[in-house]
Amino acid sequence: MSGHKKIDYTIQKNPEAAFLTINLRPLDKLFVKTSTLTAKDDTIEIGRTITPGLPNFDLNFSLDSNLTINEVQAPKLPGSVYLFPNILGTIQHYSLSSEVGIISQIFSFLACSENIQFRMMSSPLIKQISEQDSFFVHLLGTGELWLSFYGNSQEISVNNDYIINLSYLVAFEDTLNYEIKQIDSLSAPGLHTGSVGEHNLFCHFKGIGKIWIQSRHRYAFLNFFAPFIH
Repeated sequence: MSGHKKIDYTIQKNPEAAFLTINLRPLDKLFVKTSTLTAKDDTIEIGRTITPGLPNFDLNFSLDSNLTINEVQAPKLPGSVYLFPNILGTIQHYSLSSEVGIISQIFSFLACSENIQFRMMSSPLIKQISEQDSFFVHLLGTGELWLSFYGNSQEISVNNDYIINLSYLVAFEDTLNYEIKQIDSLSAPGLHTGSVGEHNLFCHFKGIGKIWIQSRHRYAFLNFFAPFIH
């Protein structure tokens, strides 16, 4: 049996503008994405800043708080941390087991318990287009995990093949094999796709496992406003 202790938390305002409160007991520890840590009780201490390991990681890349994670803990007295995602939408909680890990887009990661191990992953294809969007985080172990979604969320069970637009993909189980590819045959006369940020990137899954998608993505939001800006 695992010695993992459940962590008390509250998610409010799903799915419109969710925010997360995590209540720590004395000696409890969390890892949280720096840009989402909005407030904390004065009993909470912020520890080291962590950049998850990535082979050949380019330290000249302009890291921002979307790619850094902080250790937070309640060393003596209980206290709470308050996390607001970078985008409006939904927050979901997952209980990870040692058998199955989750691979998440870095922008969707909010927090995890100290029992979770994580490492950064990068896609060379996405990196050619957007350095920041190319990063994923692979989460392994037994513990708690919180992810955020832009808009609402949906869980899909994959059995064999499934293809999803990468902009809507939030996370997936590591039991799935996947390949990221660019599909250029989605345009038609008079129809312009990807005018801001989109490059017709899709993720092709094979195997058995779950994926989680969001109902919106930020490039579609920017494209909606683009005609009014020019």
